[in-house]
Amino acid sequence: MLSARNISKSFGGSQALRGVSADFHEAEVVALVGENGAGKSTLLKVLSAVHPRSSGEATLDGASYTPRNQREAEAQGVALVFQELNVNRSLGIAENVMLGHLRDYRRFGLIDWKRLHADAQRILDRIGADFRATDDIHRLDLGRIKTIEVARALATNPRFVFFDESTAFLNHGEAQRLMSVIRELKAQGIGIAFVSHHMHEVFEISDRLIVLKDGALVGDWPTAEMTEERLAELMVGREMIGGLFPQRGGPSGGPVKVELRGVVTASGVGPVDLAVAAGEILGIGGLKGSGGESILSALAGAEAIDAGAMLLDGREYRPGHPAEALSARIAHLPGDRTGEGVITEFSVLENLTLAARPVKSAVLSDRRRMMALATEQIATLGIKTAGPEAAVGALSGGNMQKVVLGKCLATAPEVLLLNNPTRGVDIGAKAEIYRVIRKLASDGLAVVMVTEDLPELLGLSDRVMVTRKGRVAKVFGHGTEPNEEEVVKWMM
Repeated sequence: MLSARNISKSFGGSQALRGVSADFHEAEVVALVGENGAGKSTLLKVLSAVHPRSSGEATLDGASYTPRNQREAEAQGVALVFQELNVNRSLGIAENVMLGHLRDYRRFGLIDWKRLHADAQRILDRIGADFRATDDIHRLDLGRIKTIEVARALATNPRFVFFDESTAFLNHGEAQRLMSVIRELKAQGIGIAFVSHHMHEVFEISDRLIVLKDGALVGDWPTAEMTEERLAELMVGREMIGGLFPQRGGPSGGPVKVELRGVVTASGVGPVDLAVAAGEILGIGGLKGSGGESILSALAGAEAIDAGAMLLDGREYRPGHPAEALSARIAHLPGDRTGEGVITEFSVLENLTLAARPVKSAVLSDRRRMMALATEQIATLGIKTAGPEAAVGALSGGNMQKVVLGKCLATAPEVLLLNNPTRGVDIGAKAEIYRVIRKLASDGLAVVMVTEDLPELLGLSDRVMVTRKGRVAKVFGHGTEPNEEEVVKWMM
């Protein structure tokens, strides 16, 4: 058993953990749940020695457990799969899987590539990966990149594996494969701590729930004794009045804002026909790589089109660069927040005003107006931060996602393109973001949203388009209200 007692952790003046006690057993799956900033990731990182604890103690099988760094924690059998992507794309797949063990494959100064690839492939096969250790890493999407990180954790032969939002970047099929891997690890006697903001995953995979709020322990319950409604209340500290999704209106009645006619993208997606009116949310669902992200990229000026036409307010629209889309009042929230959405070394203020920086002159920014713009977005989105000058890298994943959305809204867009807008966001923050998106649509924005979260797709969209293998497979019109089974049928 891995046992933590009265663990506290502070970062400067911010108290991330407040005397948390928790136990983790082998052959058991424990889900850590709570809002963004509740301390879930911090607890995992303290126990895996990524962060030193400020106070408290931990034991492993009754003996003192005091690893000084992550390598020592792994040597004692505790491995962590990080929330954010942590793969070096300048290395190959096998090298990333066996990172930290590469010296074991050196002989006379040369790497035994055959043995390295064979060992990495065995671990990938154990996970059920659909790519080879010898494939080109640059051709892998985010879900497969995350699979490499899971394989890397298994390369340490752990007794405990901590999964910190490891399904956040995975599509439905990839997430289900990871669920199968976790079940297999549990069957082999490995203890699992699992953090996810997807409630269906929490209830599907866990034996026990540990609830945290504001860095403190709320309680510990067998999953079988908990309901989703009660868990949501424990996490946010209040009843979720009105439910998760704001009420839809009817058809917007507004003019068509953006239209695609027979569009074929440079990556081969299409032909696509769609029209989105002002005041409408069009949701696009499908497996990863099925075409939705390519459609967003074309609208955002990040991908060329080979055929067809795009129209904005009835006029031809063909951006050659994302800056041209931004000038046309089209904002794009990307799917990879740390790789494309924010600059983690910059402050919240700098990130929020990055795409719409007020200026005094050609070389000087208007600091006062920047502060006003950032303060407005912090208040609108409920971003939990020590202040506008705080580094974005110090924020929780969900609050970082709010900063990316705030950066988009600061440009005062007329069309908003969303790629998985609540990826890695807790249920309370999801409700806040959904409220903001619905309010924007009610105020006349045209919203195109690609999401792999089926409840989000069905609960927030006015109309649903399903893509499959680069084609539009099905469009559910206003008032049809399809269920998850119907949508998945058209995805597969």
